[in-house]
Amino acid sequence: MRSKKKLIELIKKQIDIERQVGKSVDKQLEMVHDIAAKLLLTEMKFDARKHETILQGILDVISHNDVSLWDHRIQSYVDRQMVKKELEKHVKIEQETLNLAKEQINHTDDDGIKLLLQHILEDEDRHHNLLKTIINNSYKINP
Repeated sequence: MRSKKKLIELIKKQIDIERQVGKSVDKQLEMVHDIAAKLLLTEMKFDARKHETILQGILDVISHNDVSLWDHRIQSYVDRQMVKKELEKHVKIEQETLNLAKEQINHTDDDGIKLLLQHILEDEDRHHNLLKTIINNSYKINP
């Protein structure tokens, strides 16, 4: 890694930002009454928490080297195989949710509902493609 110390500093800074976003959105959620606005703010809140969790995981990996390389490789291999199976199962579920979202869009004339359903469809499609990319690429790396 180029500069592990700088990377750790940057990740910590972003974690703080994601926490601030989450707190800010929580305050906004208390003041908003419109259901569509609440839904979008809730998504922002979950995204901020998801990003914080991902960043914390990255930070944990690059900050701690207290496991021997051999033990790390074995555990890493086992973990990756378990996650791979779960990801493959989730890809099938994602495909079903994609199909349902498309069908739901076709069964409403309300432009607001269509917009929200289209947003979900695009999100699910992005997740679906990301999961397939992870499955196809991440497991080519040596355990």
